[in-house]
Amino acid sequence: MALAPTVSMPSHGAHRKPEIRDRLNLQEGKIAIRGSTKGNGFLPYRDPFRYNIGVLKGSLHGFDVNLFYGLNRAASDILDDEIVYRANRIEDKALLLARGVSGYVEHLRELEGNPPDVIHAHDYHAIPAAVLAKQKLEALDRKPALVLTIHLLSEKRVSWNYLGERWCGIENRSHPIYLQGRKRESTHREMLRAAKFKLESFGAMEAHVLASVSQSYLKDEVLKHIGPCCDGKAAFHWNGCDWDSDEMLKETLARFGDNIRNTLGITEIRRYDLRKYFLTKAIGNLRPEEPILDPGKVAETISNLKGEPFIGGGRIEPFSEDGPMALMTGRLTEQKGVDVLFKSIPDVSDRVPDARFVLLLLPLEEDLNLTIKFAKLTRKYRRSVRIIFGKVLSIYPLAHLAADIFVCPSKWEPFGIMALEAMATGNPVVATETGGLKEIVVDAARNLQSGTGLLVPKNDHESLANAITSLLAVMRASEILQKVGKIETREMEKIADCVSESILRKALIEERDYGEKLRENAVHRVESAFRWSRVIDMIISLYEKAISLANLP
Repeated sequence: MALAPTVSMPSHGAHRKPEIRDRLNLQEGKIAIRGSTKGNGFLPYRDPFRYNIGVLKGSLHGFDVNLFYGLNRAASDILDDEIVYRANRIEDKALLLARGVSGYVEHLRELEGNPPDVIHAHDYHAIPAAVLAKQKLEALDRKPALVLTIHLLSEKRVSWNYLGERWCGIENRSHPIYLQGRKRESTHREMLRAAKFKLESFGAMEAHVLASVSQSYLKDEVLKHIGPCCDGKAAFHWNGCDWDSDEMLKETLARFGDNIRNTLGITEIRRYDLRKYFLTKAIGNLRPEEPILDPGKVAETISNLKGEPFIGGGRIEPFSEDGPMALMTGRLTEQKGVDVLFKSIPDVSDRVPDARFVLLLLPLEEDLNLTIKFAKLTRKYRRSVRIIFGKVLSIYPLAHLAADIFVCPSKWEPFGIMALEAMATGNPVVATETGGLKEIVVDAARNLQSGTGLLVPKNDHESLANAITSLLAVMRASEILQKVGKIETREMEKIADCVSESILRKALIEERDYGEKLRENAVHRVESAFRWSRVIDMIISLYEKAISLANLP
């Protein structure tokens, strides 16, 4: 199948940034999409309003890009909001994206564009736009295939007042759908009622293929939420990772190499040298604009954090000494299990006193209570923990190349791209056995030869502490061999005692450099299973299935 993809999305204010305009080569579109919402507001905070939407056209890596932005104040306040998922604004963005995409489809002929054969929507925000685009194309005697990928369930409920003509713009028409293994006719409003007003269920019923980003999440979460009506058209495709460890190391050394050599007084830089520099220097020496934070409450809260190790402005003091390092990254939500990690830290520190935990987390406005909570705990465990809240692009690759292990204590995880990034940079991963994580990480306690880390039960801080301690011990043995070429028997016994899993302990005793095998396995697994070329093949097969269903007689 030949692909000529176009990505359509709200601008989120990106068009106001010169570097993004240049990178995407954004050009003003030829159309303006005007209209108004009508009737009673679908939520208490939203009254009817007039909108005027513009389209900026660009391209990136062979993809065409359509950015929908506001040409009047009402539309701009919504579509151009830099906070992508601002609470009490997501529904607004979804409805204006639907109106924008609808207008774009109606003007395809004068824009000299080709009607799409496949519409691929991602998560609930895109469902109104995708269903409306499908409806508009069907009115032109086209048969577009609709694929819906659910990355993370929201369980969002909506009314027909929101989805229908007054707001999002979907007309209540009789149309063909594919459910329970057969084609049938139904109206959109009937489908919403059958979905019990759950937006994701409605989108799944309207779609020709329902997908998620791991087989486990699809089976254990998505289909349980949506119901058995979509079993026959359910599939999955993984996410991918394009991180190249060698290229990242080359760029990191070009940026930090001279400073590392001068600071540490060395000539050859090894991974443990990157770690020492990162822990004792780099995390305390960010760029002036870092950490990068969402404006408003988030930036204000983070900037005001004080008390060791926080020094104001979102910055932290570096560690005074080096030590084995566990890294965690991701959004700061209840889902990610940061609380479970903190419960494990005292136990790990008792057994590995010089262990260092570094958390690079993205705080969200609706979860600022978690930011305050974990800042307080960081002060309590300041000898072993550092959190940087916000984006730190200058040291993000260095953090991964410097770490000994990576930790994913998620309570649920549809996929877990942070685990891929960690493995691509040679980090064995401790992860909870949930969702996509159990498809990404190969548990070394069950498969020594191809293991890439350890899997533990979710919400179990004791098992998490044991796994972290075990992997840190395994990696310490490899580091000692790299530094001095051998490990004395007494020291080896002390290291092995920290490994809780008997199979892993035996492997370490027999192969003292087993940590390097874990690193190699991690990189190889990403290379062999999770490159985008492999993922694209999975997605194309879904498109082919959706097209065949869309064209059933």
